[in-house]
Amino acid sequence: MLTCPNCGAKISPNDVFCQNCGYRLKPATTSTNQPSSFQPEPTPVAPQPTTSVPTRNKRRKSGSHKKAIWISLVVLIIVILAGTYLYGSGKYSKSRQVDDMITAMHDNDTDTTVKYMTSTDPSLEINSKSIKPFMSYLTSDKRYLADMKSSLMANDQTSDGTFKLVTKGHHLLFFPAYKLAVVAMYPTVQTNVDQATISLNGLNVATASNDHYSYKAGPLFPGRYTFKLANTGSTADGKSVTKNLVSTQSKNIKVDLSTPDTTDSTDTTDSNTDVDSNDNSDSGSDTDDSGTTPSDSNYGHFEEEYHGDEQSGIDAIADQYGFDYDDYTYVVSWPHKDVLQVKAYDKDTHDYDSTYRYDQIHDISSLLNEDTGKFEE
Repeated sequence: MLTCPNCGAKISPNDVFCQNCGYRLKPATTSTNQPSSFQPEPTPVAPQPTTSVPTRNKRRKSGSHKKAIWISLVVLIIVILAGTYLYGSGKYSKSRQVDDMITAMHDNDTDTTVKYMTSTDPSLEINSKSIKPFMSYLTSDKRYLADMKSSLMANDQTSDGTFKLVTKGHHLLFFPAYKLAVVAMYPTVQTNVDQATISLNGLNVATASNDHYSYKAGPLFPGRYTFKLANTGSTADGKSVTKNLVSTQSKNIKVDLSTPDTTDSTDTTDSNTDVDSNDNSDSGSDTDDSGTTPSDSNYGHFEEEYHGDEQSGIDAIADQYGFDYDDYTYVVSWPHKDVLQVKAYDKDTHDYDSTYRYDQIHDISSLLNEDTGKFEE
């Protein structure tokens, strides 16, 4: 017996609807004579094939393409950075920059040299004009640049302490840009000539206001300077002293332009021949190594005015023979390679004292025997 699946009432096989509850027992037909109140059941929709798998494949391919692009960009950046570093490591290395500095100074290229200079003293003006005394000094001392280069590479500063390598920014982000920080000089000029005009490298800088006048010059760029008296109305007119201010010990050096109490005429011209010892001009006025005393007009420089090998040689001689190098002035020459000759003069009287030699290779000091004309250890 058939029953309605909805209410359980008895139905016959030919019933379309349940006679008890009206439940449709058979599917609707497409007959046009179907009552308007008839509501067909929804026709089951066949499942459509999914497209999710192809979409994921497309996304996966798109992601792989973007990843490849990023990898290529990273590789390109690494190649560019590596090439830049290799280029910069050669062009902007410390040794290359120091070489460029030394070359500019050797070639007397003042404009380029100025670009390499700086100072911790804000009062020091660094320009093509202010560095001329230094460039002038370099022409008379051919050894200075060689010593300067080796000292900068080894210790980042010159042996005399005047120049020091400092970092000012970077090249290509990675490589330090080096400059030379220079010590400013402040020499003090003294004179006992009232109303005398004091000039510095030909430029009038002061006029003495009394007979015990003192004038502090500076700041000056290290170099070779000539201090001169003029308009004195006496034999002191034209008196000059040339100093090489190229070491930290020369920073506050005193320059004496006083006239002597005696009538010793050499004092009015002594400093006119006070030239750089590295010119070896003293050896031309000395007859030989027998100890003949040079003229009083050539009594040399103080120890602090020398640098490098010359200064080291004077110090070694003073240590060997037990005297204070500040008590003398010196004339230095190089009679042989690696052999330094030093003639000492009393700093006050300018009288000749002794002649010494210093063997750099064997670190041996010797003194000239004035009687035999030979150097003895």
